[in-house]
Amino acid sequence: MNAGRKASGTDWWRLAKLAAAILVSAFVGYRFQPMVAHNADAVNTVVTIFSILAGFLIAVITLIAEPVLRQARDWQELQGMKGTVQRKLARQKWLFFFYLITLGAALGTFLVPETQPCVQRWLEVVFLGLATFVFLASFELPGSLMRLQMDRYEAEMEATKPKALRDAKAAAAEAIKRPEQ
Repeated sequence: MNAGRKASGTDWWRLAKLAAAILVSAFVGYRFQPMVAHNADAVNTVVTIFSILAGFLIAVITLIAEPVLRQARDWQELQGMKGTVQRKLARQKWLFFFYLITLGAALGTFLVPETQPCVQRWLEVVFLGLATFVFLASFELPGSLMRLQMDRYEAEMEATKPKALRDAKAAAAEAIKRPEQ
């Protein structure tokens, strides 16, 4: 994590990206709603894309805790990493829920009777806005997956490190902790 961004405990960069995504999504939903009105092909394309992304996200969620489990040497380390794992899982869980809500809004666009044009229009605005927001949020997935894979790689590297290297590293760490005598 970037220490400059996280100094106060708030990740301002992440909040700025969230705010920008919300603003862009609201604009796209409102401005481009006519493009999805009575356009089943557009809605079906979005449904297909988000169904695939939802499956991909489930794969990411199943991999999140594995590197931590391999990396931790004892119960205390696992306990210390619990909050980080919970935050990562929560972000992915919310993204998955937004995928499902977007798919539900797509279904709603087909279920609202044409005798309710105002409801249908606003449902299409919400659908398109959600689709845009979730699409923008999905750009974080490749980075998340890359970090997970690198964590797995480093955990495996640490687990297979020769004993002599582990002992040398432990001795160097101990020497740094001890004041010069």
